[in-house]
Amino acid sequence: MAVSRHSIIAREGQTAVLLMSVMAFAAQLQFAYWAIWLWLIVALLAWLYRDPARKIPSSPLTVVSPVDGKVLQIERSTDRFLKRDALHLQLQMSITGVFSLRSVTEGKVMQIWQENNGQGKCLAIWIQTDEGDDTVLVIRPGRWLKRMSYQLAYGDRVGHGQRIGHILLGACIDVYLPASSRTACEIGQKLIGGSEAIGEFVHG
Repeated sequence: MAVSRHSIIAREGQTAVLLMSVMAFAAQLQFAYWAIWLWLIVALLAWLYRDPARKIPSSPLTVVSPVDGKVLQIERSTDRFLKRDALHLQLQMSITGVFSLRSVTEGKVMQIWQENNGQGKCLAIWIQTDEGDDTVLVIRPGRWLKRMSYQLAYGDRVGHGQRIGHILLGACIDVYLPASSRTACEIGQKLIGGSEAIGEFVHG
């Protein structure tokens, strides 16, 4: 079983947590227990940007959940990015879960699209496995901060369940898999990103 190689605090929040910790420590030296309010902010930031290690399924054909969240929809649909029939799963990130975004499979980043749908930036990522299985992740910003980041570029290789970004306070995620794929989850099911399966590629 592989696990996340990232630190327990997501890189997007490391600077903020460090700076606030230094401020809280300095305030404690100067004002003693009044610094508790700054330490509470440190704790809040650490919670928002936490990135615990996850056990990744060993099967390369398993498609893992990209986020902590709940399955809203499973249907046969059209992938408008790759112009194909696809298995479409829609996930809603949990407001109390980890806000990390993970790759659903191992493969190569073939293309990244950025759009503005009038409600904020929409991001789509096309990842192709070595066996030619195409997956597309579409990230639509949440209702609150609409803030997301990712560490990917065209041609990058990503690992199975690897952390590839962060979406503060969550988002709605659409996953498009090859039409031949099988589902491994149910509508309403709660999932742990990087660890639990949402589908499986079918070959032959």
